[in-house]
Amino acid sequence: MPAVLEKATTIERNPLTLFDRMRDEMDRLFEGFPFGRLAPVFPRTEAFWMPALEVFEKNGNLFIRADLPGLKREDVTVEITAEGVTIKGERKSEFREEKKEDGYFRTERVYGEFHRFVPLPEDAVVDKAAATFKDGVLEVIVPIPKAEKRLPKRLEVK
Repeated sequence: MPAVLEKATTIERNPLTLFDRMRDEMDRLFEGFPFGRLAPVFPRTEAFWMPALEVFEKNGNLFIRADLPGLKREDVTVEITAEGVTIKGERKSEFREEKKEDGYFRTERVYGEFHRFVPLPEDAVVDKAAATFKDGVLEVIVPIPKAEKRLPKRLEVK
């Protein structure tokens, strides 16, 4: 089975995102105390989400499944090259444009764009790949020929 590595995006490499998440958890912990929420120590970064992936090989095919709840087929794009499969999309908030003056508003859902990259083995047949979207799950199937077992070869050190 090929090793699957993700290509880091600029959002994933932003260390302030981790601090934002930690601060949000601390805010939830101290909610209701007299001093209220914690003061922002770091500037807010944009929230992001990464859909969960499942990648496996079965019957000469590589399967890539992405959980995309709340999205429609037209919200997602899939691109494939010899290097890998790129899945892009955006979960849009219905509340972003509304005024929040009429009462309490809280959301723990994350909205925004996402980008996932799954590298493909060298012998993947990208011309015969197919993608389907059903019940919030994207499935990409890429044919891959059976790889012969490669046994290690001992080299003589000179």
